Amino acid sequence: MANSFWIKASFILQALCFMILSSAFGVEPLRLTLEQATNMTTERNLELKAKRENLGLAEARLIRANLLFQHNPELEGDVSNRRLNKPEDGSRNVVQGGVFLSQEFEIGGQPIFRRQAAQRNYEKVKFEVADFERTLRFRVTELFLRLVNGQTKVKQAEQIVDLRSRLYEASSTRLKLGDIPEVQHTLSEFELNRARSDLIGLQREYQELLAKLRGDLGLEADTSVEVTGELRPTPTAFSPAELIKMALERRPDLSALEREVKLTEAEERLTRSERIPNVKAGPFYERDDRDNIIGGRISIPLPIFDRKQAELREALARRSAANINYLNLRQGIERSVRAAYVRLKLSEQELSYYPETAMKRFDETLELYLKAYEERQVEISEYLLFQNQVIEARQKFIDAMTNYNLSLAELKLQAGIE
Repeated sequence: MANSFWIKASFILQALCFMILSSAFGVEPLRLTLEQATNMTTERNLELKAKRENLGLAEARLIRANLLFQHNPELEGDVSNRRLNKPEDGSRNVVQGGVFLSQEFEIGGQPIFRRQAAQRNYEKVKFEVADFERTLRFRVTELFLRLVNGQTKVKQAEQIVDLRSRLYEASSTRLKLGDIPEVQHTLSEFELNRARSDLIGLQREYQELLAKLRGDLGLEADTSVEVTGELRPTPTAFSPAELIKMALERRPDLSALEREVKLTEAEERLTRSERIPNVKAGPFYERDDRDNIIGGRISIPLPIFDRKQAELREALARRSAANINYLNLRQGIERSVRAAYVRLKLSEQELSYYPETAMKRFDETLELYLKAYEERQVEISEYLLFQNQVIEARQKFIDAMTNYNLSLAELKLQAGIE
């Protein structure tokens, strides 16, 4: 008996140690609000980090454009052995050679236009990165709102499973008392299993959305994440005209195309200036038989065949395309803002049909119906009909709230509002 006591005590002690260690080393889930999720995205997202590296390419072009000369000086030299045959001196070998230092100069104003083009390109890339960050934040916001939607539906599904379990227990009790036929008990069991199946489906969708969120946040696949927050209406007081004005002033993609237009204009001027040939000049020194020769040399290419015709046509086409893209985006922004505003107003109207106080009264009524069934005051078909109606109403309320928040996020995206 004593050995049995100590064996049991040993098992109990090991179990307690295991529980203590598990709680001590257990990994807490990463709880995130919407603001924390979007901020983490801008810090950790790998796509955004790759986009930011494009700024390095633009900086390299800017560094290149700000060089004093675009071409390094050239040093040339030659050495030769000259044999002299003179009657008075006889035959002899004379070493002779020379050195020539040259520098290519741009005389058509190319450095100014090149620096302008590089600066506009750098500004364009900055706005492109900002636009990608803006769309990424919206993508995470959309994911987060859908996760809150899924989380709310999972909680509701758990409540439904609990209610169906209680219904199954009540029907089992009534079946034992001979108060209901067996088919009603079978029906309650079927409804319970269907509720459990629906819960698993919602949990699966929720985990898939979490996996996408982890990818955007740059987290490991096994990182436990939990979203915190509620779906709440936050109305906006801006008119469509005000939103369009803000969009035209703040949208980074429009600013990027504006810089693209200025970039193509600077590149066109640069191409025109390059039609003026560069001059190559510099001093030289030569050693002859008896003389040292010092002088200068100049070289000018003759633009007879290649006068930058193809490059100029290409520059003009890029400039025209940039202007068209800019005008098209301006018009598209106005249409997008108006469409997003209409969707938000429709979402507001839809949400008004589902007051939150009514949803709470539905939950209270469900409890009353279940008690009524337990007390044999209503039949199972009547209870299930009312319960399914409440479930459908609550799901529509959750979806209406989600659609409203998604419409608001899209309107902010289109209007360039952070």
